Amino acid sequence: MEETWYDEEEDILNIELKKKEYWKTVELPNGINIDIAKDGSITGIEILRASKVFSGDVKKVIEQAKPLVA
Repeated sequence: MEETWYDEEEDILNIELKKKEYWKTVELPNGINIDIAKDGSITGIEILRASKVFSGDVKKVIEQAKPLVA
């Protein structure tokens, strides 16, 4: 995994898996966006309303992510 960050103000968790050239984003109806490289591999995952998605023990994912400094 390359980098994970959380934007508390926007409530977005971003997980960057690979540093590859971005091709497009697939938007899922549950507020999860998947970034795809030209070779079809997944390069990143963006989770909107992350604090609503992650709760209980799983919320540690957000707590361990690097805070985004604007």
